[in-house]
This record gives sequence, C-alpha cells and structure tokens, in this order.
Amino acid sequence: MEEEFCSNTSSPSGLPSSSSTATNSLVSSEKKEKKNERFRYGNFNRYYGVRTKGFDHDPRLDILPKEWFNKKRILDVGCNAGHLTLEIAKELKPSWILGIDIDDHLIGVARKNIRHYFECNDDEKGQEFIGKFPASIKNYNVWFSRENYVLESDEYLEMIREEYDVILALSISKWIHLNWGDEGIKRFFKRTFKHLNRGGRLLLELQDWSKYYKRAKTTPEMFETYKNIKFKPDQFKNYLIDEVGFVECQQLGIPKAVTRGFERPILVFQKVNNLNSRKRQLIEDKRENDQKLPEKKFC
Repeated sequence: MEEEFCSNTSSPSGLPSSSSTATNSLVSSEKKEKKNERFRYGNFNRYYGVRTKGFDHDPRLDILPKEWFNKKRILDVGCNAGHLTLEIAKELKPSWILGIDIDDHLIGVARKNIRHYFECNDDEKGQEFIGKFPASIKNYNVWFSRENYVLESDEYLEMIREEYDVILALSISKWIHLNWGDEGIKRFFKRTFKHLNRGGRLLLELQDWSKYYKRAKTTPEMFETYKNIKFKPDQFKNYLIDEVGFVECQQLGIPKAVTRGFERPILVFQKVNNLNSRKRQLIEDKRENDQKLPEKKFC
C-alpha cells in the first residue's frame, strides 16, 4: 500500500504532481517558520563569523578603555557564543566577567570556547591544568549563564542590587525592542541602572530604527510589536538621562567593520558616583529652569 501511495503522487510524465509540489511548499514554509522562531532574538550561531570578518579579533575591543575593565566586575548581556566576552577577559583583565544569553545552545558553545581561548594563549608557557579547566580561567573568572535579562514586570526591579562596574549591551536593543516592545526596552534600561555600582557605566551599541522593519517580519508577533512601537531609538538617550537617572552620555567611538551595517557608535552612560552629587545637579537644573521662566504678574 505504501508503494502504491508513493507511485500515485507523481504525474505520468515523471514530474512532481501539484499535490507533491504543495506538500513540499508547505514543508519548506514550516521549516522557515521554525528557523525564524529559533532566531527571533538575534541569536544567530554564526554571528561572530560575519561581525569580525577580515579581523583576527572583535574590533570593538580596540575602543574599550582598559581602565574601565581592569580589576572590575563586568556583565555582557546578549553575549552570543562569548567571543568578545572572552577577549575582554583575556586582554582587559577584569576581576570577574559574566556573559549571559537567552539561547541555551550559544551558552553551551561559549562554555566550550573558554578552553579554546585560554589554551591558545598559554600553550607556549606549558600551563598547568587544574581539573578540566586551565588555571588562567580561575584567574580571569569568566562565566557564562543562560538568562533572559528582560524582567517580566517592573515589580521585579526592586529585587535588583548594585553589582557591576560595566554592563555591555552591544547590538541587542533592536531585538529586545521587537520582542518585548516599548515597556520591555524601558524595563531593560532600568534594570541596567539598578544593577550598576555607583560610577558604573552602561555601554550601549544602538541599532537604527531604519533597521527594525526587516527583522520585524521574522515572526507575526514581532511585526505586531513593531507596529505598536512609539519609543524610537533616537529617544533612548534623553530617556536614559531624564527618566532612568544616568548623569551623562558620551560616544566612545565607532568600531571598524568590513560590513558598513556593523559600523555603529557605542554610547556610554554613567551612573552618578554618589546620591548627593545627583541631588545637587537636580537642584541646579531646577534653579536654572526657574530663572528662564517669565516673571509672574499679579493684579
């Protein structure tokens, strides 16, 4: 019966019948949908191969000031397979760095990459291994964990405590925005602020609004979210300073890239060193605004 069924699905000429063509089209469509769903967070497994093409390292490393990282606690949100995280661990020597990503598979790859990165660095020195990891890994304290950094609601923000000196959010804002909307990206920014120590820095590599539409079509849900976005990337800077509480913003630089689309500026937002200076700044701003107001006339 199975052979008869198979033989009847082809036309007498040997060409695929309309029913088999429709079936193949359906299968192809289902595969595409699964693939789109799989990579809806920008969690592409060959991201670094494209991003660092033509370079022997991630060019973003070249514009990161070493003094911001050396002996500091670092969080890399959306670390993908962990290449930049590991380069920072090896070259900038933080006391502790954690890379997190929403994708289990990528975190698994990142953990495997730990051994590769540090073996390449220390083979010539005849490094002694401790357990299944090189000694230098213990010294660098580099870790990877699967985590969604976007909290379910603002209520959970009260549980966040100051912990890091630098938080990296590189080329992830578009994906957060398209998956969790305006409230999600705002909640993300609020969490980074609460997670930073006094004087800590958020390094933000923004994606332009013009790049949203193409990726919004990844899934129907993302496209609906896209249509409801009111909070555009060019508003992020003012929001982070006026609403979230960062005191200043500077442009760190634009990393080199073979593909122009990856030549994006990295913005740095700093958290105030102490509350008193923040209060003084608010008072000064209020005084300056009051002086600009027209004098009230009373009858």
